Amino acid sequence: MALVSDYSGFIFDYGGVLVHHQTDADQERMAGIAGLPRPVFTEAYWAERIEYDRDHISGFDYWQKVAQRGNRSFSREVVDQLIEYDNLSWMQFDQAMWDWIAQLRSAGKRIAMLSNMPRDLGEALKARTDKLNQFDHVTLSYEVRAAKPEAAIYEHCLNGLELSPEETLFFDDRVENVQGAELLGIRTIQFTSRDEVLLRVRA
Repeated sequence: MALVSDYSGFIFDYGGVLVHHQTDADQERMAGIAGLPRPVFTEAYWAERIEYDRDHISGFDYWQKVAQRGNRSFSREVVDQLIEYDNLSWMQFDQAMWDWIAQLRSAGKRIAMLSNMPRDLGEALKARTDKLNQFDHVTLSYEVRAAKPEAAIYEHCLNGLELSPEETLFFDDRVENVQGAELLGIRTIQFTSRDEVLLRVRA
């Protein structure tokens, strides 16, 4: 069993760990703005996402790729609306997790965030909130132009945290990202339930 006392550092994914996942209503609203059927929109949204997260394409180009999958094109105004609602959908903070981060820091632990995140969302978080200031280190995919589960993004985070893999515990909701961390020797917990995970590490 992983316990807080066993680790010097804790690394947190963002979406699905520190914030709630997008709701069906979020996807419905964006699909409506895009003028696409919800299934078509959702498939396109995720199919094109990784290059957006790596900052290999701009937000405008990402949304045009989504449009093309539905045989459409989007105006600048529509793209701006989609970016805004997309950003808001990933800012539904789980306060219990942020409270725990504060407790860990008070206990002398080093804390990092490691997230696949597009530039538009990352810059909105920096401009509108103080959330990223609550970490000793932050690694975001768009800033390093690499994405989980690629080894480079984990290594960047470990270097910033100044801890060895064995000293850190990583939380992510996606099994492929957990496996990518484990290949480097990082200890992991797949984040399937906030209450279950907190009970497990606090026991």
